[in-house]
Amino acid sequence: MSTLQKHMGMRSAERSSSSQIITRLFAVIVIYKMQPLDSSTLQTLLASVENTSPDNFDLKILVWDNTPGGQDIGKLPGGILYESAPHNPGLAQAYNQALEQAEAEGYEWLLTLDQDSCLPVDFLAKIADFASELSPDKTIGAIVPQVIADGRIVSPFRFVFGVPRWFGSGFVGTSKRAAYAANSGSTLRVCALREMGGYDPMFPLDLSDTNLFHRLHDSGKSVFIAGDVLVHHDFALLNKPARMSIERYKESLLDDCAFWDLYMGPVARFERIIRFAGRACKDLYFSKESGFWKPTLSELKRRLFTPRQRRIAEWRKWATLRRNNSVRGPGGQSIVLRQGQQNYPQS
Repeated sequence: MSTLQKHMGMRSAERSSSSQIITRLFAVIVIYKMQPLDSSTLQTLLASVENTSPDNFDLKILVWDNTPGGQDIGKLPGGILYESAPHNPGLAQAYNQALEQAEAEGYEWLLTLDQDSCLPVDFLAKIADFASELSPDKTIGAIVPQVIADGRIVSPFRFVFGVPRWFGSGFVGTSKRAAYAANSGSTLRVCALREMGGYDPMFPLDLSDTNLFHRLHDSGKSVFIAGDVLVHHDFALLNKPARMSIERYKESLLDDCAFWDLYMGPVARFERIIRFAGRACKDLYFSKESGFWKPTLSELKRRLFTPRQRRIAEWRKWATLRRNNSVRGPGGQSIVLRQGQQNYPQS
């Protein structure tokens, strides 16, 4: 029997009779145009499994594959579940599907991951300890690690007058204010997610995490920051030429604007305009990112000269069509709607 299979609900009689709190964790890894075993996330998660006593928790792993058209993945290690979504619905649907399965099977925590993270070898051991300690406190809706990209902290953070401020290196504790974190590496309480309706399908990919943690705070839940757990991650926005198409980038700009229009104040929206002006200059200066300059400038003009309520109305119409596009049709394929909003990218 493999170490992974020992974590997947196969408790011994001695373990069942123990008074120790067992952490039940359902992990979902979303991949895209990558073989599962080539994912640094899956590789390091399995290494962490090997480094963790099966007496601490029960673990189930689901690999959700958003590769367009599907792919032949060969064999996976025993105990790993696999689901193919060839219509590529994004992250929100994948995480919501995993949430349903975790809830149905009695798992208390949902660990959300994407394919480009590197987890420390003691990741599961530390998360299990935190989850066991925090389990009785139902006000804690999430446990999040510190995420590093390109040598700097990118998650978690809070907003101060609309400006993101990252928690200091090694900070451990519960945030007194609304805290936001990246999807990958976040451990979310299943019942808290269910109470708030899961991930919002109107934000299927970009800003899906920011939107989720905003709603988590609005529902009265707090975030515990495990700053002594460091996760390294490759963020698409930090390497746009290699990681994002122009069309994908345009969609991310629209979702970004919609979140700030819907939930943030005028000071925050003004700060965002300044930030995008700086990004436009950066995109123009670096030749490898020059193709992103025009979309950034176009979005900057839209934020300056299109009234906020009109921006929200146009985004809702476009995002609703995008959401409908992701509905799975016969044979597992998507129902593609060919309608679109003028000046908005087609899904």
